[in-house]
Amino acid sequence: MDDKSILENVTVIDLGQGAAGPLCTSVLGDFGAEIIKIEPPNGDWGRTLIPLIDGESAVFMEVNRNKKSVVIDLKTNKGLELLKKLIERADVLVETFRPGVMSRLGLDYEVLKKMNSKIIYCSISAYGQTGPWKNKPGVDGIIQATSGLMSTLGFENLEPIKVPNPIADFVSGMVATQGILLSLFERLKSGVGQRVDVNLFDSALLIQKFTIAAYLATNILPKKIGSKAPYSCPNEAYETKDGYIMLAAYSPTRWQKLCEIIGKPELISDERFKSNEDRINNRSSIKSIIEEVLKTRDTEHWCKLFEGNDLICAPIYSYKETFNLEQVDNNQILKKINHSRIGEYYTIEAMPILEKKPGKAITPSPVLGQHTEEILLSCGLSKNEIIELERANIIKLIS
Repeated sequence: MDDKSILENVTVIDLGQGAAGPLCTSVLGDFGAEIIKIEPPNGDWGRTLIPLIDGESAVFMEVNRNKKSVVIDLKTNKGLELLKKLIERADVLVETFRPGVMSRLGLDYEVLKKMNSKIIYCSISAYGQTGPWKNKPGVDGIIQATSGLMSTLGFENLEPIKVPNPIADFVSGMVATQGILLSLFERLKSGVGQRVDVNLFDSALLIQKFTIAAYLATNILPKKIGSKAPYSCPNEAYETKDGYIMLAAYSPTRWQKLCEIIGKPELISDERFKSNEDRINNRSSIKSIIEEVLKTRDTEHWCKLFEGNDLICAPIYSYKETFNLEQVDNNQILKKINHSRIGEYYTIEAMPILEKKPGKAITPSPVLGQHTEEILLSCGLSKNEIIELERANIIKLIS
């Protein structure tokens, strides 16, 4: 039986920092690719993100498992030479610099493909490699603002809010992973690599397909409506006696069943609520009616009753409650990994579940410079050469 990982023998040079690039390469690492993470002498700035556990960033560890850390000062000519030596034998390069930086370093795609025609060169930027905004700096929160996402979140007449997680980064990382995998597949046929261009701005638009489609069709700006789904009703959070329940009962049969369960069968024939569009237009009236009933009993009661009648619902859980669910254990989402500095920690292993050769979170995030010597030895450098490079502050062996 072939027990090799799907991406075994695929080597990836990771020049990404923060979230988008590291997430992309961590997924490739989960499926067996060798990920060589090139870090500046002070390390990926993602290492500073809180919370810090014994000096190690919890969020950095989450998107940098299954990688090897190599510290090279790319501001030196010798450092650039070392990186090019690594690129010569690589399959994929992922970089997250602003457009133009790689060209100034002599590492743009046109140069590197002459060194290695098979290289798949993935750039992840804020707004893209071309256009009037190509040089604009941008991080996730800024992208949530410029993409219109923040204008749709929260409630009317209250301050703008953002998705707490760097959602544009995460989606960009997954889009980049998709682009790289497609390019690897195409390379099997053509024998040559290609450039993959991903940007956070486009990714943030991608995750707003429904609201953007509605705007483009009607020219009506979406309203900030909290937990409500703009395309269906009832489909939002409702208050109960002891908390809130998320309820989706907008299909005709489920709407009718809901009316019967809460003792309001007359709503079925009410002209205000006949169709999904009617219910959206009269959403506030529906909310008042439903909540008046739901506030008489606790969340657990309503969940059992609704689920027993095939209505889609759920309590609104905290992380503490979510990670106590049997389903989390069943899905084996959390995996313990042993880190050389902090000991055991949990990482989220949710990924495509493949019948054959599934991905695995095997090794913890590396400490800064942990694999510099190993990788440079594999490139043919001698131990004496490596020592001299360290003395010249061009590389760092381990922090």
